[in-house]
Amino acid sequence: MNSLRRQLTRRLVFTLALLVGAGLMAIHFGIRTALVDAFDASLRAQALAVNALTEWEEEEVRFDFSDDFLRGYGGEHPRNYFELWSAAGTPIRRSPSLGGTDLARQAVNLKENPKLWNLTLPNGQAGRAFEFAFVPQPTDEKNPSHPPAPVTLVAAADGGELDETLNGLLATVAGGGGLLLVALFFAVPRVLRRGLAPLDRYGVQVAAIDASSLAARLSNEGLPTELQPICARLNGLLSRLETSFERERRFSADLDHELRTPIAELRSQAECALQWPESREPTADLDTLAIARQMEALVTQMLALARGEHAQLAVNREIVALEPLVRETWRPFAVRAATQKLVVSLDLAPATAAADPALLRSILANLFDNAVDYTAPGSEVCITLESTAAGATFRIVNPADNLAPADVERLFDRFWRKESARSGGGQHTGLGLALARTFATAMGWTLRAELDASRRLTFTLANAGSRTTAGSLSNEWR
Repeated sequence: MNSLRRQLTRRLVFTLALLVGAGLMAIHFGIRTALVDAFDASLRAQALAVNALTEWEEEEVRFDFSDDFLRGYGGEHPRNYFELWSAAGTPIRRSPSLGGTDLARQAVNLKENPKLWNLTLPNGQAGRAFEFAFVPQPTDEKNPSHPPAPVTLVAAADGGELDETLNGLLATVAGGGGLLLVALFFAVPRVLRRGLAPLDRYGVQVAAIDASSLAARLSNEGLPTELQPICARLNGLLSRLETSFERERRFSADLDHELRTPIAELRSQAECALQWPESREPTADLDTLAIARQMEALVTQMLALARGEHAQLAVNREIVALEPLVRETWRPFAVRAATQKLVVSLDLAPATAAADPALLRSILANLFDNAVDYTAPGSEVCITLESTAAGATFRIVNPADNLAPADVERLFDRFWRKESARSGGGQHTGLGLALARTFATAMGWTLRAELDASRRLTFTLANAGSRTTAGSLSNEWR
């Protein structure tokens, strides 16, 4: 299982272990260097003390070593040693701690090149030595007979205590590092668990939401800053899901309502035909056919809507002459408009645009059908086609006294009707405008509705970027 908590735990433990290890190594190296430097400084100080007590007089090297001074280089367990060598390589003076043995040398004969190095002492212990060449000071600096010859001094010290200290330091650092590593393995998961607790609580809130509780919203109270954008987006998603589910529930209820009546009529006619076959009316078959066609139209429109919403609608774009298509599409509605004594004006500019002729004709037919059926008798309907450099725009304007501004956007909802505003819509399925917008979107066009202060409803169908030609034809149909 790809657990974010486990990944963070492993990475944090590994990273912190590396940092702690690097820090402890740096501390160990720093303390070790300081201890060794202090030990070497002490060794140099001893060598300089021997150097200061070594003099040259009458071609001989003399020493001003007191018993107290030499006592520091003796005893049962001596720790300090020194030995002086002449330029010829002959031992001149040894510390009492050496007995009759010599200290090892590195053959450093230049005063400018002193050297610190490790060696094995006569007692078999490990130690460090400091070797350098120097010229003894003459006892009579004012009247030296001739320049003295340089001598070599090797000063050494037992490093046992230093080694013990360094080993103890290493053990302390290693032990502390191990304890810190164990503490990391226990502390990091608990710190992460507490740090990720808001995410766990958030997951519980999300898991509690189902199709029946889409109205619930996630609370961002006490939520870390990093999770608040996710909370806002999830709440937005829940809002869209709630709207979608509500629309589907309304669609299902409307579909049930729309199909119940024709199905009941078909059933009634079938039962009557079976019960009283001898009294069957000649118009019964025509009624049955009309009901079947109504149901077929409803199912066809629903399938077209479903294909459009899932981007499965076939669109065959071509360059269409718009003005002839508008006139051809309007022709079947002209008789109905005259019957209702509507004053219809067409103001059409010749233009061409990239569109699917069948879909565009269906859009216009739905808009014309809506305008003719839902406009009060004797009212005016204006149909215009404008041609500009930006594209072609259709507008259909008719009075809608019983519509409110809140109703405008709902005009494109499936099965939505405002019966008081649609007194003549008995043959409508309530899917025409929804289909019109779906077809427009599929072609890359836009369809919108607006209600002005005078309660005049305007449907605008536009295609930005259509190829248009200038000109204007005006006609008024009454």
